[in-house]
Amino acid sequence: MHRLTYNLEGSIFSEELIVPSVTCFCDIPYDALDIHIQKYGAFGVSFPREFLIKYGARPVIYFPLQPSDPNRGWGTIFCETLLNDLEQIWRGFREQLVDPIGADSWSRSLGEKPKTQNDAIKAMDDAFTQQFLAFIKPFNSELSDNDPDNFYLEREWRRFGNLHFQQSNVSHILVERTYVDRLTSERPIYANKIFPAP
Repeated sequence: MHRLTYNLEGSIFSEELIVPSVTCFCDIPYDALDIHIQKYGAFGVSFPREFLIKYGARPVIYFPLQPSDPNRGWGTIFCETLLNDLEQIWRGFREQLVDPIGADSWSRSLGEKPKTQNDAIKAMDDAFTQQFLAFIKPFNSELSDNDPDNFYLEREWRRFGNLHFQQSNVSHILVERTYVDRLTSERPIYANKIFPAP
């Protein structure tokens, strides 16, 4: 389900302007899990990437920020300048074109070309908001790899809504070493997929 919450008082920088209802995943190689285990704990469930792709998961779009830059990136067309420009384009598009149309219901089949000017405006707004802005992830590029607020190395993927899965869809269940035997006895159906976290 593509549910978005708009907060026009929010900002794209804080990820509060558009808040999608998503499930998040991390595409982290096994041998690089140590930093993330230190931050979040030694428990996790992994799925094959192909399974997640089949159900709409895809990577976020990372935008690097440089807070120590005295110009905050405003002297270039990148970083803060680019994100601010994208936010203002979206705000202007909504104010000038989307809001005057109103909230009349409309529908369009996937892959179908919009038939009217108003339908084209609504379709463009939906596509830009849901498929682009909802997947933007600003990050502080100056933080060390093991900083608790450094999210870049998580290689985040998102999909709208919850992920419903079967036991056969699970690749691995990682647990803290002292819980391996307990989880194996309590959930024997997953026994061959339970591994100690590195």
